[in-house]
Amino acid sequence: MTITPTIENRFHDLYLKYFHNAEAHRRWNLMSDVPWESARRQPDDSVAQIVESFMAVEMYLPDYTAKILHLIRRSRGRAWFQANWGYEESKHSLVLETWLTRSGHRTYEQLRGFEEEILSRQWDLCYDSPLEMIVYTTFQEFATGLNYRNLRKLAALSGDAALDRLLVLLAQDETAHFHFFKDGVRIFMDHDRDRVLEAIVHVLKTFRMPAQQLIPNWSERDATIRRHEVFTDRIFTREVLPPVLKSLGLSLSDLRAARKACCVTDAGSASVH
Repeated sequence: MTITPTIENRFHDLYLKYFHNAEAHRRWNLMSDVPWESARRQPDDSVAQIVESFMAVEMYLPDYTAKILHLIRRSRGRAWFQANWGYEESKHSLVLETWLTRSGHRTYEQLRGFEEEILSRQWDLCYDSPLEMIVYTTFQEFATGLNYRNLRKLAALSGDAALDRLLVLLAQDETAHFHFFKDGVRIFMDHDRDRVLEAIVHVLKTFRMPAQQLIPNWSERDATIRRHEVFTDRIFTREVLPPVLKSLGLSLSDLRAARKACCVTDAGSASVH
């Protein structure tokens, strides 16, 4: 897709709107905006295991930021947003790590060993085009926000006000990220709707959440996440796909038509029925 000055100007305006709104209404402080004195050890380690798994995903931040920035470095609006996104995601990793130690579920030494193992592996871009990456991150950020909201429901009975508050903050950030990416996809749709639909079809056919293949013992972690219905294929199909499509002004019928137009078969697609 040819990127025109008009597209770039719209992305720059979109970033400025995002930045000023974040500065005025959404910035939070890791130490003072979470009631850490309320963090508590829970008898079931499932919640801690899920928190640690989400922290692990966030810890690939150097790869996410560097590689996506390289892909879009000539676009000030998108690149500046990506740098801002990296700052916010770094807070997510830190606040999850802080809860694990403050609650007594993990020691500092355990987390340092885990961090060393995580950072010994490298995440690579899912797609090599900016268009497909922004489509992917639109679905991924919506799903991540939903992950945090569902984890909050699971942890609600524990009475841990620190965990409850930090999950609210993380979900709010992820929702803001989703809206930027979604609005970016709409900018591209105004320029070439058919090409964007083609990209959406391809991304949905190959979609998976980031870094899962790199995280130690992921099959065990994934089983815990699924067992507690924090995130499953069914949740993606029912609670992620329809609202994201609606936000883009699309329907499943549009996707089916696009699949047919670009000769994409139904085999292997778990997202469009």
